[in-house]
Amino acid sequence: MLGSNWPQLTVTSTGASCLMPNNTQSDWLSTPESIEAFRQEVEAFKPETTEFELSSVEERTISLGDRKIAVRIYDPGGRAPKPALIYVHGACWVAGSLESHDEVSRYLASKSEAVVIAVDYRLAPEHPYPAAHNDVFDAVQWVWDHAAELGVDRTRLGIGGESAGAHLAAATAIRATDELDAPRFAFLLLVYAALDGGGPSWTECKGIYFENAEDARSRYGSPLWVDDLSKMPKTFNVYGEYESSRAEQELFMRKLRDDKVEVHSFMHQGVAHDVEAWLTVSGSLTAHEIAIKYIKMGFASSP
Repeated sequence: MLGSNWPQLTVTSTGASCLMPNNTQSDWLSTPESIEAFRQEVEAFKPETTEFELSSVEERTISLGDRKIAVRIYDPGGRAPKPALIYVHGACWVAGSLESHDEVSRYLASKSEAVVIAVDYRLAPEHPYPAAHNDVFDAVQWVWDHAAELGVDRTRLGIGGESAGAHLAAATAIRATDELDAPRFAFLLLVYAALDGGGPSWTECKGIYFENAEDARSRYGSPLWVDDLSKMPKTFNVYGEYESSRAEQELFMRKLRDDKVEVHSFMHQGVAHDVEAWLTVSGSLTAHEIAIKYIKMGFASSP
């Protein structure tokens, strides 16, 4: 997790790090001012210049009558139809944007040689659950319906995200198994995921996104507690050895395996919730390289 006035803490000699608080938990995200400060901090992580130039980067707006959803399409080039990854940014459901996660989106498109479609969903507390979930699902449905126009191969469509974005990606994958004529995913990629809406990890963030315990433990609020996961797509998981949500990620992978879903999981040793390095594409890039390996595996095994 990230928060205003959180110093960097190196946890091992590997140089991988996360951010840890130097103030009380009750001070963080407890006021409109602290939430705005956190949002500004996340936005400031975007590098001034990018290292990853692409064939095109296009802004699109999805109009749904009652609201609009912005998406950004990162195209590495090549012949259509192309594989595509729906990417959902993190930052505690209260922060993050297309801008803050521009560099990692560029990286994923460049290195995987797939189109990356980043989704800009509504944020809490202004828009509590299920606003973000609905935005992500509706954006994915739009991509599915407009695949030919976008030059996207629907048989090679993956979804992924980091942190709170991984939670939203997992919930979207579950909902896609519930609804008729919903998109079908070749794979699900989870990076530093939250999966238990009512669990002990990230309680300060969850308390802002979920308004009550019923929402937090709902089917799309807590992917971890879904009874039957047998219809889920192949799932790839990258997680930190020391992050607070490690147990729920490991349990989710076990439940998927028990339900005969193919799972590949990598524990990033010596690392906590290393999302700053993830979205700035900095440091050792171990997690990034594993993610690219998984994305290519996911597309290679698509029907």
